[in-house]
Amino acid sequence: MEELEKSTKKRYLLFIATIILIIIAAVIFYQNRINILTSELSIINIAGKQRMLSQRISKHVFSWDFKQSDKANKIYLDSLSALTNEWQKNQNFLILANKQVENSERLDSLFAAAQPKTTALLNAALQILKDPSNPEVFNTNTEIIKKVESSVLTITDNIVSEYQNMAEKNLNNLYRVTYLIAIIVALVIIGQFSFLLLPLIKNLRKKSQSLHLANEELANSNRAIQEKMAEVKALQADLQLRDEYNKIFIDQAPNAMAMFDSDMKFLAASERWRSDYNLGDQDIIGKSLYEVFPAIDEHWKKIHQECLSGSLHHEDETAYKWPDGRVQWLSFDIRPWYISPDKIGGLLIYTLDITNIKENENEKLRIEEILDKTNQVARIGTWEVDLIKNKIQWSKVTCEIHEVPHDYVPELETAINFFKEGKSRDKIQMAVNNAIEKGISYDVEVELITAKGNSRWARAIGQAEMVDGQCVRLYGVFHNINDIKVTENALNKANEELSAIFNVGPISIIGTDMNGLITHFNKGAENLLQYSAAEMIGKMTPEVIHLPEEVEQHGKELSKLFGQTISGFDVFVEHARRDSHESMEWTYVRKDGSHFPVQLITTAIKDKNGEIHGFLGVATDISERVHNRKKLIETKENLEALTAKLKNQNRQLADFAHITSHNLRSPVGNLQTLSRFYKEAKSEQERSELFEKFEIVIDHLSSTLNTMVEVIRTTDDSSKTTQELSFQITLNKTQEIISSQITQSGAILKSDFTKAPTVVYNDIYLDSIFLNLISNAIKYKSKDRIPEIYLKSKIENGKTILSVSDNGLGINMEKHGHKLFGLNKVFHSHPEAKGVGLYMTKVQIEAMGGSISASSEVGVGTTFTITF
Repeated sequence: MEELEKSTKKRYLLFIATIILIIIAAVIFYQNRINILTSELSIINIAGKQRMLSQRISKHVFSWDFKQSDKANKIYLDSLSALTNEWQKNQNFLILANKQVENSERLDSLFAAAQPKTTALLNAALQILKDPSNPEVFNTNTEIIKKVESSVLTITDNIVSEYQNMAEKNLNNLYRVTYLIAIIVALVIIGQFSFLLLPLIKNLRKKSQSLHLANEELANSNRAIQEKMAEVKALQADLQLRDEYNKIFIDQAPNAMAMFDSDMKFLAASERWRSDYNLGDQDIIGKSLYEVFPAIDEHWKKIHQECLSGSLHHEDETAYKWPDGRVQWLSFDIRPWYISPDKIGGLLIYTLDITNIKENENEKLRIEEILDKTNQVARIGTWEVDLIKNKIQWSKVTCEIHEVPHDYVPELETAINFFKEGKSRDKIQMAVNNAIEKGISYDVEVELITAKGNSRWARAIGQAEMVDGQCVRLYGVFHNINDIKVTENALNKANEELSAIFNVGPISIIGTDMNGLITHFNKGAENLLQYSAAEMIGKMTPEVIHLPEEVEQHGKELSKLFGQTISGFDVFVEHARRDSHESMEWTYVRKDGSHFPVQLITTAIKDKNGEIHGFLGVATDISERVHNRKKLIETKENLEALTAKLKNQNRQLADFAHITSHNLRSPVGNLQTLSRFYKEAKSEQERSELFEKFEIVIDHLSSTLNTMVEVIRTTDDSSKTTQELSFQITLNKTQEIISSQITQSGAILKSDFTKAPTVVYNDIYLDSIFLNLISNAIKYKSKDRIPEIYLKSKIENGKTILSVSDNGLGINMEKHGHKLFGLNKVFHSHPEAKGVGLYMTKVQIEAMGGSISASSEVGVGTTFTITF
């Protein structure tokens, strides 16, 4: 027997191992084929989706309207961008997937044919996204999309068809391989069964026959024993039932239960029964139910008789009115109990006092009715989503909020469309996803677009019901907060506008209480005065940002105006206290001590009754205005100086015209006279003498013309180049030029250029100025002393000043001062005096925008002062 058992185990294990290996091989094979088919289905799905995306891109482009709002344009562009991105991602996936497919010449040709069209469509959409406000770009690319749309759709359909054909071929191949594998498996199983199990079964059959005979003998013996035991158990059960049934019902029944015989007399009753029916310690055993409760009517007696005949009676709830008027709600269950299978011994009555439950239900209904009416008034609706059945249920108010009929049944897939696309829809989607995935409740405010197209704000509150970590139900409420939200938005906008006004950058707004303590200090005040609001509010008065001398001076003016002493904070608000306001210029003092001018308007803050509760000061930085005012004054002064300069130039031009007329008239007259004499001359000697006189007159005329040309050129030179020049280098150059004059005269030159060593000027003019002034100082030296010349430079009022002093003859300024710089004006009997040097110097200096002046005393010397 042991050898047979070992042989059986070995054969059985070999058979099972073979079956397991076949199953594993089949699973691996089919899993591989299923993965391939799944991949092909995914590719077919994406290829089909490409067709839909290309259509949606075209429809988006064709539906564009330049007249729609910026917000609508943004939504449109965001949607078009999302479509193009998704289309491009899918196209790249299809191209990559196609490269992995073997023997796909047909697909390769289709993708090659599609490439130009799809690229053109995508580039056109991207061009529109890149410059959406350009109608020319939009129209050009719209035409491109129109041209290639049908081609793209056709080629996409062909690609989808080709993928479907390939999938069908692979599926047919799978079917054939499946049939082949099934045949092989069947043959293997049949072979193993024939060679391994069949011999074993024959041996087991023989052993089974011998065991069967032995089992029959044992079964007969056991049957006789069991019959005897059953009789004994029946007797024991009957005795135990008779002895203990009273105790079971009385001691153990937790509910109101009583046992009656066939005459409806009490055999037993539970404590709860006695309590529910106020029986207390009454001895009811052996008494009739109708004796204990005489108020039981015929209806119940009839039911009792029906149950004694074998019927069952059950009532979930029934009202029983007691003689004292009390109403008791009971749940009944009446059924017969049996002495034997065919004989009824009496009734078992089970009752449950549900008075409290019924009263609670009635109270709940009353509360629900009140809540329903409250929801109607408060516009609060309920909703529920059954994720197992994929159903949504809306209350009456919820339907009214969405402006749909009361019997409207929303669909799970489209209900999200009631939420306004964009921020509100994204918010509710995120909240719902968190509730489903993590069980997180939510309370959000969202904007709805109702079925009638109206915009409406609602408060959405949701709760998730989770079972074993999975969300099976979402439920919550919708609260119509449109009026509240509209009011809130209006208030927010008003607050933002007030905040924007209060915190406007360049304007200081400071509020105070009646005593001058600062209560408001806006951002503009912080920026202008460098104090923070925390430093000022409740701690300082406006006096800290004013100059004490200005406050004192204005206090004196107000005291004189109103005939009473006004000082301190009252200086700023006295006009406001008198139902007026004051606007004047003040100087504000920053935290760092720097000053700046402001235009301050002070007024009172009053309540609706006109009572003053504080003051408000609004100040604007007028630094630029004051600066401009100063510039206007400077401009006026400059214009006056320019007018004087123009008058001087006009005078110079008149002098120049007079000199020109005078200086040219004589030489020209001489030439005319000499010409007449030349014609009348009778000898060559006379003509030769006249010709020499011609040369003399012509030399004088040429010199005069050269001087005048130089004056005109200097006055009209509009292209004077400047550079930074050293006074010392220019002085050295001048000394080299007139070194012979300095040596002959023994002149001593001294200089001090330490305070202003350089000047930005025209180098030719500066050389000429140095040369004229120094040579004049040597030329008009005093015979009584060695000439000394002193040059000094300095900076004064931002301008470079050069002074040239000498100890020469000096000039009588009272007599000649008005014509000192005139052309051809001479004041000494020096043989080389021509009256041109100083005139040229003045012309050059004024041509560069500067000025020259002189101070002199006869016999002492002269000082020329040049302002560059």
